[in-house]
Amino acid sequence: MRRSAGFAVLLAAASVVAAYLIAPRLLDQTPGIFRPSPTAAVPSERLSPFQRAVVGDLDRQVASNIWYQDRYYQGGDPPPHIGVCTDVVIRSFRAGGVDLRRLVASDIRGDGLAYGIARPDPNIDHRRVRNLAIFFKRHARTLPTSGPHADWQPGDIVVWNTHGDGVPDHIGVISDHLDSSGVPTVVHHWPGQMVAEMDWLYKLPILYHFRWRAEPAQNRSRRIT
Repeated sequence: MRRSAGFAVLLAAASVVAAYLIAPRLLDQTPGIFRPSPTAAVPSERLSPFQRAVVGDLDRQVASNIWYQDRYYQGGDPPPHIGVCTDVVIRSFRAGGVDLRRLVASDIRGDGLAYGIARPDPNIDHRRVRNLAIFFKRHARTLPTSGPHADWQPGDIVVWNTHGDGVPDHIGVISDHLDSSGVPTVVHHWPGQMVAEMDWLYKLPILYHFRWRAEPAQNRSRRIT
């Protein structure tokens, strides 16, 4: 039993090391992915109060050197200096007055079948990409992912499928900048990296494009709960 436990610990450690060493090399194969050069910013006056709050917090996260670490936390929030891709969304939306931890937990309690969850756990359910995708499909606007009608805007949510199996497994938030090709930049958190703003939007297959409805967060909270 002790030997098995020790092997599991070593395996977990090896996985973390692999993420730190391999992921940067894979991403480096795409020129400019680590250092996008935003060429324009969406004027602040064109943003809603929610969008301004989200974008402001995205800037804060990028400047805070938040390192990637995937763990379970009692209370549902990791320490400020660490997180995963879902925490980028959770933290930025919280700055805009939207508490995804509470809203997702409430939605799962009300309809666990929609999530395929028999035993809800409010400490982790909101930090899973799959659950956030289901929540946004139920309570946000679903928009096109490409073409002239995609209309990406700051604060929009992009959900990717990194393994080509159709399963949502990575998530990011659209920033208020454009890359050198005129494509919106994205703030996200890739394993082995810090939270960063990148020219990442179309680097992987996009599954969903969501936009939180433009109404006061307290009204939506009241409706879901």
